[in-house]
Amino acid sequence: MEKLVSHEEYLDQSFSKLDLSSSELESSHFEDCEFDHCNFTSTKFARCKFTNCTFSHCNLSVAGFPGAILFAVEFTECKISGVDWTRAYWPPFHLDPELRFSKCILTNASFFGLTLQRVKMEECRVNEADFRECDLTSAIITGCDLSGSLFSNTNLRNADFTGSWDFTLNVLNNIITGAKFSRTEAVSLLESLGIELAD
Repeated sequence: MEKLVSHEEYLDQSFSKLDLSSSELESSHFEDCEFDHCNFTSTKFARCKFTNCTFSHCNLSVAGFPGAILFAVEFTECKISGVDWTRAYWPPFHLDPELRFSKCILTNASFFGLTLQRVKMEECRVNEADFRECDLTSAIITGCDLSGSLFSNTNLRNADFTGSWDFTLNVLNNIITGAKFSRTEAVSLLESLGIELAD
């Protein structure tokens, strides 16, 4: 098992059961790397770059990504609570940073104002997340628990919310043209218009 150090490049490597909790890594570059069962709780990845990397069964709660670049990164069955994604660097020419989350815990996350077109969140717990001012065009947010998450001035054009539940979405201050919802949850959209449905 190799220890991760700052100012280093890692290409096509696999890391298992690393414990870097409360550590700081600066200006390291990871490409085509795999992280499995690693503990990155409160780890700070300052100005690091992750390209085509996968995280499986990792704990990234309260991790920090100040100035970091993430492109084509996939998280599977990870705990990623309390992360402020707005502190990472999102190049304006990458409208789709190819972020993928599957069966993850994404509670108390901030995505405020980010452009994350086509982002994928499948079967995740996304409680108390902040999606205000986001561009989530063509996002796939399916089978997710979205209780307490915030949507305001959010572009959800052609987004897919099939199977997701417990979200509060005002159709008057969000763009939902072409968005897809399950029938049972679509009823809640009418409540934001003050419409009552009779049996």
